[in-house]
Amino acid sequence: MRATKNFFSPRAGVALCFLALPLWAQENLPQTPYRAVRPKPGDYCTVGNVPLDTLQDVALIVRGRRVPLHRTMVDSFMRTQEKYFSQKQPKGALFQEELSAPAGAALGGISSGWFLFGLYVLTALVFGGMSGYTAVSKGLKPIPHFFIGFFLSAFGYLYVLTRPAVIKKGEIPAGLVKVPATNAPVSCPACGYANHPSAKRCVSCSGKLEPTMESEVARAI
Repeated sequence: MRATKNFFSPRAGVALCFLALPLWAQENLPQTPYRAVRPKPGDYCTVGNVPLDTLQDVALIVRGRRVPLHRTMVDSFMRTQEKYFSQKQPKGALFQEELSAPAGAALGGISSGWFLFGLYVLTALVFGGMSGYTAVSKGLKPIPHFFIGFFLSAFGYLYVLTRPAVIKKGEIPAGLVKVPATNAPVSCPACGYANHPSAKRCVSCSGKLEPTMESEVARAI
């Protein structure tokens, strides 16, 4: 008679116990709305500040951050979570994270609705500025066309683009001044002295020069 081979060994049983222990520990934890994971080696309890067991204790994922806890301290954390979570919360001048925020809230404490509103205002400012600049280049009043682009965004900007210009191409719009242009000096071919571009004679050697622009005196005459 052949003996039946035993595939189950004491070593395998111990290994299965260690694998099942985290599942048993997690199932016996108090019910929380947060996901529970294993602590990392070297973690300390957020409530009691004691070292944690990576097999029996837990770390809760609260608003994207790990909160290591001794399994007996989970209830204490849930009762006063604002107090303990504030230690892991970044301090900002505008927004603070709120544990009671709705599910659609971002980590910074700002809801998706406010985020979309801010994005709309930013887009409106961009199209408003583009509309005002285009209106100035066409000789139109910039402020009314800025608000057209601000409230209507891309549609307002397209409207300003299609409006006819009231000034000729190259003409300076009303209310603006032309920036004076600076011309480079002209070197004398005989001595190399740098002369004004409107000079007809070299100041150094009196050699003849070819002016590259008309002088302001000649324009006044």
